[in-house]
Amino acid sequence: MLFLRNENHHGITKMAHNNIHKILIANRGEIALRIISTAHKMGIATIFPVTREEARSLPAQRADEIFLFESSNLSETYLNPEKLIHIAKEYGADAVHPGYGFLSEDAGFAAKVQDEGLVWIGPSAKLIAQMGNKLEARKTAEKAGLRMTKAISGSPEEILEKHQHLSFPLLIKAAAGGGGKGMKIAKNSVELKTFLNDAAREALSYFGNKTVFVEEYLENPRHIEVQVFGDQHGNTVHLFERECSIQRRYQKIIEEAPSPFVNAELRERLTSDALKLCKEINYYNAGTVEFLVDDSGNHYFLEMNTRLQVEHPVTEAITGLDLVEEQIKVAMGLPLSFTQDNLFMNGHAVETRLYAENALNDFSPEPGDINFIKWPENRIARTDTFFDSPTEIQSHFDPMLAKITSWGHTREMAIKKLTASLQQTTILGVTTNLPYLREVLKTNAFISGDTTTQFTSVYRDALRQAIHHNGSEKTNLLLAAYLVWVSFYRKPSTKNLFSGLGHLRWNGNHTVDFNEEKYLLSITRIIRKTIKWKLNKQEMDFLKVISFADNHMTFEFRSHDHHISWHYLANGELMLGTGGYTYRLKPGFLLQESFQSVAKKNLNDADIVAPIPGKITSIKGTPGTDIRKGSAVVILEAMKMENTLSANTDGTIEEILVKINEQVKAGQLLARIKIHQPENTHQENISGTK
Repeated sequence: MLFLRNENHHGITKMAHNNIHKILIANRGEIALRIISTAHKMGIATIFPVTREEARSLPAQRADEIFLFESSNLSETYLNPEKLIHIAKEYGADAVHPGYGFLSEDAGFAAKVQDEGLVWIGPSAKLIAQMGNKLEARKTAEKAGLRMTKAISGSPEEILEKHQHLSFPLLIKAAAGGGGKGMKIAKNSVELKTFLNDAAREALSYFGNKTVFVEEYLENPRHIEVQVFGDQHGNTVHLFERECSIQRRYQKIIEEAPSPFVNAELRERLTSDALKLCKEINYYNAGTVEFLVDDSGNHYFLEMNTRLQVEHPVTEAITGLDLVEEQIKVAMGLPLSFTQDNLFMNGHAVETRLYAENALNDFSPEPGDINFIKWPENRIARTDTFFDSPTEIQSHFDPMLAKITSWGHTREMAIKKLTASLQQTTILGVTTNLPYLREVLKTNAFISGDTTTQFTSVYRDALRQAIHHNGSEKTNLLLAAYLVWVSFYRKPSTKNLFSGLGHLRWNGNHTVDFNEEKYLLSITRIIRKTIKWKLNKQEMDFLKVISFADNHMTFEFRSHDHHISWHYLANGELMLGTGGYTYRLKPGFLLQESFQSVAKKNLNDADIVAPIPGKITSIKGTPGTDIRKGSAVVILEAMKMENTLSANTDGTIEEILVKINEQVKAGQLLARIKIHQPENTHQENISGTK
């Protein structure tokens, strides 16, 4: 329901428009499903191109028609304009929705879509080109009267020649594109020279344009953006602001609307500037004007995104609008059905982005298999995702798994509901940032709304300590959970009595491997769901089982109730989930060693191994050359992020076993390093004196 102050839509004239009957979804993941859902609500059919690996994803299941790509490479799928347009025409689509990311801000793609007689669901190609290039966007914003920081752009060589009038630190980013890709901060000229080349390479890789943009960096600002919307009849409105300051790798992970920092006066200044910019260029469809705001409330234009934002659900929650529906209507030529005076904010909304990544390893992406999933109840949170059953998270794509959004009459209520929803969420398989998000919501800074873009840096150590998943207490808890599972699990549908009994044939004595350690567990007695047991022959605190069901258990251990999720793999491993982490325990009666264990025996400590699947984008080392500890050897791109793999010791590069653009698997040997032996500094005292 749209939250309106009144029903007077004066000033808007109903005009003829072009109907849309079928939309090509030029995207994947949760945003594809989001567009499909609204299209169906409007009676519009959809065609969804999808890779074979994601042919069973939710958007593939719910689209009216699907097209299977032969390849999974981005250049042959979602970054191939000609291919996407060909699919649209072949399947009779009359419109294209680009979602966000990929080609959503590619002016050339938008122009080609329109040249082929298809409707582009977004702003015009001219607007995308004008505002998508950061340098042009700044010129336009300056003309509209917006304040901004000093900046220059060009090739790395050009910037090195003319950066002297700027003050360090400097923020380096791609002139084309967005999403925080390739951003780096240089504190001096030496770092600037190094980072410029890296940023140019990444810009070319991600956006096809190696032009780099450099601006003076505000040390501790807030990142606040204004959602804008316009139609093709000159009507433009803002849909209030969003707080997006909590970021990692310059990408947002928690957003909320409205901002807890913004008062009525600042909101008026922010939204007024956003609308000035829109009117300067006659902007239409969805857009976002982003600002940096300092402690004194001074705001500086950052950039404009000419597309739907990832975080649009929080705006939908407080306005009652369906922004995808509004996008489609504007693309059809319809005027906005509301004016600025009609809109008001209702309550508060907070969104978290759930990623397949390891927060303890600098948020490195973690592609792989998800074996069990449980999303929160719809009554307390909205979950935007592309899967609800076991799936494989591909290394080709961004690691975002889902967005979980809560709404409340107050900010406190929204946070409480979001906290509960994250507690209800279970993902067994890949490592995710779920534990990290849970802890962020507990910090005093977040609760009080005192957050800046430096939040993850300031609270880095405290959050790492809070989510660290190792230690003897955690090990004892997991072993206790294993005993509960082994005591109550019965393998279903087995015809073999011996197999069906499984663990029971071991007479209460069990060995289990965890973290490459072997443990002996002994059940001494079970009375009315109370288990008495020993760990390595030492008596342990009893376990009182409260409940045991498919994929979850609850038991009391050391005066606390513990809720543990579980999933039994076909290879015999038991996955246990607690605190947002997945732990793998291997029953002692399994005879086969894992592939990883065998592979590790053939590797030396100094060898460079791919931690995750991905593509080699750069090779820094040369066989036969000496290398120092910490020096880059190869750069691996995975899930739209570059990972620098460095030497962990001084040595000599013996072999480079990969080539640029080669796709590699997790655990694959990339380079061999010969360790330098320490020099013998002992010298004999020939004279016999000291």
